[in-house]
Amino acid sequence: RASRAVQGSTPAAVSCQLSNWSEWTDCFPCQDAKYRYRSLLQPSKFGGAICSGNIWDQASCHSPTACLRQAQCGQDFQCKETGRCLKRHLVCNGDRDCLDGSDEDDCEDVRVSENDCSQYEPIPGSETATLGYNILTQEEAQSVYDASYYGGQCETVYNGEWRELRYDSACERLYYGDDEKYFRKPYNFLKYHFEAVADTKMSSELYDNANDLLSKVKNDKSVSAGVTIGVSPTGSPYTVNVGPSGSRAASLLDKLNKYNQKKYGFIRIFTKVQTAHFKMRRDNIMLDEVMLQSLMELPEQYNYGMYAKFINDYGTHYITSGSMGGIYEYILVLNKEEMKTEGK
Repeated sequence: RASRAVQGSTPAAVSCQLSNWSEWTDCFPCQDAKYRYRSLLQPSKFGGAICSGNIWDQASCHSPTACLRQAQCGQDFQCKETGRCLKRHLVCNGDRDCLDGSDEDDCEDVRVSENDCSQYEPIPGSETATLGYNILTQEEAQSVYDASYYGGQCETVYNGEWRELRYDSACERLYYGDDEKYFRKPYNFLKYHFEAVADTKMSSELYDNANDLLSKVKNDKSVSAGVTIGVSPTGSPYTVNVGPSGSRAASLLDKLNKYNQKKYGFIRIFTKVQTAHFKMRRDNIMLDEVMLQSLMELPEQYNYGMYAKFINDYGTHYITSGSMGGIYEYILVLNKEEMKTEGK
């Protein structure tokens, strides 16, 4: 009986390939810009060269057509730059309801409500809930809701559970700052409730060196409105706050550089934390003004490039409800030589 050895062959490398650029679109009069695009014909495989450059291109231009807003506001006020329509009672009320502030221009008397809302800050991190989401790329997109529009309302949310604990050196006492007790709720949020809920399960992992730890952190693709990371040698706590636009890995790398020696080990402790839950309006949504302008300037005749760019900019979906929170991490740095000397 004859037998043959089956030898595996390595597939040939396939390089990425993009199509040629499309024709330029007409010049958009309200943007003074024109666009072109190209498509992905072949993604790279088996170690082939990756694509370089963007699939969208933009150039400045000057349109012979005047910039005319398509929105018809009737007797209502129309924002100059974007064409947003506002009820007359929102004009000269002290709030910038237009992105360009045109609703507050030339105001002799500013009507301020009995409850002065200028003392309240916006809800921290609420902009995250207003972003679009591209389910194809699983990435956040630009804003769909307007996070800074209040509709003339002065509604606040209680933040008592998350007030900052401060120290008064003169009186030698700890106290909570009341200036962070309430935040102003934007119009597009139907409900917003602060809460302090942590997962009862606390996980821990042991790493022999900094490289293994950083590799694990890079592989953990956790989406959150904010992450708090602590890096600390024994007896010397140190914490650093990383916002949604920060680089977790880069921040950790900076803090762990001085511990990048064989004598150090690491214990990573982490748990999930929920800070708030919210629900957005379903009716009478106030769109972000930049998105509104982009929407109005889409050509009536279908153009693949322009409509695909709109989806790329603002996503395929928008958020209707959800929870704010993230992952709380604390990393303990262990000196293995000292522990061995002390017999631990």
